[in-house]
Amino acid sequence: MSTTRTPTLLTDTDMEVMRILHRAFRRDGGRLEQAAERYGTQEAAAHEALLIGWHGMSWSLHHHHTVEDTHIWPVIRDKVAGTPEAEILDAMEQEHSRIDPAIERIERAFADADAGVDAVAESIEAFLGLLRGHLEHEERDAFPLIRRFITKGEWDALNKAAVKELSLSEIAALGPWVLDGATPDEVRTVLSELPPPVRALHRYWWNPRYRRTRRWD
Repeated sequence: MSTTRTPTLLTDTDMEVMRILHRAFRRDGGRLEQAAERYGTQEAAAHEALLIGWHGMSWSLHHHHTVEDTHIWPVIRDKVAGTPEAEILDAMEQEHSRIDPAIERIERAFADADAGVDAVAESIEAFLGLLRGHLEHEERDAFPLIRRFITKGEWDALNKAAVKELSLSEIAALGPWVLDGATPDEVRTVLSELPPPVRALHRYWWNPRYRRTRRWD
């Protein structure tokens, strides 16, 4: 006689990598805010460091939102179609669509040698307002949806699919970026998601190279 197994739902531990990612975005948001206060006073090398830091943040954010829009929200949407919960997913996607143009405005400001300090600061302030509001909204309303409607098996499968879409060079950039300033427990949590050979690459090559590179300041 066969038995029906109850799907295993996600735990706080399963969600920890998402929380670590959000902390990384807030970390670099603070660095970007500080850069806005100093903008225009730095020498060329400091400006290049700012661009390296910004591009690491903006690419990581774009990738994170792509994973959510492509892999995470569709799994939930199939289960909540026609319910009020679907409105939360609509809001997440709408917020993503507003953040992308804000990123582009900062890109244009940084690329324009004639851009004034005020214009750069305004672009950064607008972006950070959108980003911080979105992170809070997602943690408050979307994280519970993930816990309720995505099983452990589905979560593991979509994470593997997302990682497969990354090139090795992208993983080499993303891993050290996420773990910049992380606690030992956070480092163990993130690296446990990677196979041993990749963990070794992170420890002996990717992370030391990341730390040698001047960024933000």
